[in-house]
Amino acid sequence: MRPEDLKQAPAEAFLFILSFLTKQYAFDATPFLNERGIVLKDLHVKGAKINATYVHDLIDEAVTRTGDAGVLFTFAESVTPNNLGILGYLLLHSSNVEDAIVKLCRYYPLVGKTLKPIFTKDDGVYKLTLLIHKEGEMYHLEKYSAEIHLSAMLHLINKIIPKPIFPIRTTFRHAKPLHVKAYQNVFGLNIVFDEVENALFFDKTQLSMKTSYDNPYLLRVFEKEAEQSLGMSVHGSLKEQVLGYILIATGELDVSLESVAQKVGLHPRTLQKKLKEENSSFVELLGEVRQKLAAHYLQKGLGIATIATYLGYAEPSPFLRAFKKWFAMTPKAWVALHVKGNEHA
Repeated sequence: MRPEDLKQAPAEAFLFILSFLTKQYAFDATPFLNERGIVLKDLHVKGAKINATYVHDLIDEAVTRTGDAGVLFTFAESVTPNNLGILGYLLLHSSNVEDAIVKLCRYYPLVGKTLKPIFTKDDGVYKLTLLIHKEGEMYHLEKYSAEIHLSAMLHLINKIIPKPIFPIRTTFRHAKPLHVKAYQNVFGLNIVFDEVENALFFDKTQLSMKTSYDNPYLLRVFEKEAEQSLGMSVHGSLKEQVLGYILIATGELDVSLESVAQKVGLHPRTLQKKLKEENSSFVELLGEVRQKLAAHYLQKGLGIATIATYLGYAEPSPFLRAFKKWFAMTPKAWVALHVKGNEHA
């Protein structure tokens, strides 16, 4: 047995990639799974692990069978700011690219506990490096993880600015692949392999680029929510934890009790019981978050149908009923009172 065969990876990562390949490429994984004795239902158990080489093997086979050397880069493009909840809102409303990257590094624990983005500046060159934090140690990302995460981070940056940019240099630790063109389509021409780290490099001009959705007010609001969400895991009550996870869930367009309970790590009934002990309920907390976000989105100028969708309503009518209950007026009247009124304040 090879030493790398002993390494275990989270099963959810394998399932996420498999789901993408199935939807994007109509990839039939049955032969792959049967050959390795992998039972899908076993991977859906919370905390399940899988042989790390199977993740790499799956990607290798997908590249071979689809003929697309950029499979992982296409996968990374599916990540958007709206997928990231509070963190995505922080990126969207940052003032420029540098501010967005700083927010990304500071608040990344909102979406991942092991990946550590590190942003440094040296003689006018800005570097975004990615490391993995495991059992108190920091490690470099392996080949596929580096490809996915570096391209995803660059894609996120390009989603919030008017005109896409390429890094002035991109470095990878792994050897130069056969299909360099797939890398160049994502990172530009200046790519170096067999380097000491996986990193994206930018110049001062690129980092000073203004974002398309700069909004200092919303940035302050969501930064406060992010700080509360990160602090709650150690110091906050269950109510505060649930509020934070509901905010994150709105970015995923899934604010169900089951979804939030899973994030908290409790059975839905147990979560409801514990909230009751704190004189609260999931329905009350969900309403509190929705009310706050409804006001933010109206300030931003979003339409009623869009806001309803963002808040997890199947259609606008229940959102309108809830809004009247919260504010004792229609959204149109609220905008006339608060948005237009502020212009003359």
